[in-house]
Amino acid sequence: MIDQEQLQALRSSLDADGYRLDVRSEGGRTRVEISATPDACADCLVPKDLMRGILQQALGVPADTIDLSYPGELEPLSGEPE
Repeated sequence: MIDQEQLQALRSSLDADGYRLDVRSEGGRTRVEISATPDACADCLVPKDLMRGILQQALGVPADTIDLSYPGELEPLSGEPE
């Protein structure tokens, strides 16, 4: 179960740097999408491995169950090769 209080704290932190955080639980996985607003700080996002560790602690879910996407990344459609 996602810790909603920790999630809100992380959302607020990312929001201050111009990013939005969307989190969904689907089939035992946690889908995390970080998107940029026009005012986003280009140098403020940490590397994805570090962000996955932050998300693990903040959300209370294992890091290997977090599917993380950053601004500008496109996920392949189901059934298409990566």
